[in-house]
Amino acid sequence: MNSPIIIFTYNRLDHLNILIDSLEKNNLFLKSKVYVFSDGPKNENDKKKIEKIRFNLKKLLIPKNSEIIERKNNIGLSKNIISGINQTFNIHNQAIILEDDLEVSPVFLDYMNDALNLYADTENVASISGYMYPIDPKKFSSEFFFLKLIESWGWGTWKRSWNNFESDSIKLKKAINEKKLINEFNLSSGISYYKMLNDNIKGKNDSWAIKWYATTFLKNMFTLFPNKSFVKNIGIDNSGENCNYTTVYNSKININYNNRLKKIESLEIVENRNVIKSFLNRAKYKRYVETVISKIKNYINKLIE
Repeated sequence: MNSPIIIFTYNRLDHLNILIDSLEKNNLFLKSKVYVFSDGPKNENDKKKIEKIRFNLKKLLIPKNSEIIERKNNIGLSKNIISGINQTFNIHNQAIILEDDLEVSPVFLDYMNDALNLYADTENVASISGYMYPIDPKKFSSEFFFLKLIESWGWGTWKRSWNNFESDSIKLKKAINEKKLINEFNLSSGISYYKMLNDNIKGKNDSWAIKWYATTFLKNMFTLFPNKSFVKNIGIDNSGENCNYTTVYNSKININYNNRLKKIESLEIVENRNVIKSFLNRAKYKRYVETVISKIKNYINKLIE
């Protein structure tokens, strides 16, 4: 079964064109139902960009095989994604989910469909990730493996899993506190997912993904990951609403999928978790250095001006 593809977009036409171009290189793309959720404009400048995006989408996508949902008003990334997934799962039982700042491998859809079909009825599997951090694949135990984690850059899930989604950040934080799981939730790493959840409560971020991770974490559910990434994030370039510039997560796109996926036990292996933990610890400091360098460059540029 070919899973429907959900694409979420706002105002970055160049990024969206790269995503669709990369999807078109997948043999299964033309055989897949496509839903595009286009969020509404915040201002007049964005309105013109969004009108152009919607015009282009109607030219690029096959009408009988696609549906463009045009939000009249701006509802924000989080609401657009949550409501879009809910709407899709009113019709379908599984889906592949993409944002407009991604580039995917020519074999991305093959892998995602294989995985979604293979684990459709495995209750402790929450999702499938197409992305992997830029880590030497030899460090992992196998080509594909499970982690008690989620990744939102090119992923897929099922209605039966998404039905668990908890949108109340306060309730999620309380459950993590009561079970004394803060350290495990953070992977004992340099990345504080707990802080992200707390910031969400305070209104400092609008992340649906941190709530999805907390939901699956508390349900003791796992995500399947590849040891080489089938996805590249091209949007961490200061062009988006939610991510600052960084090179930390720049993964090369894997174009090989010769060993078709076979079912493995849906549990996490400690050595794989430790590899991710080590990467996140290094990433924290690399991002700090990049931020300092960026501030120095901006300061120098202002002096020159």
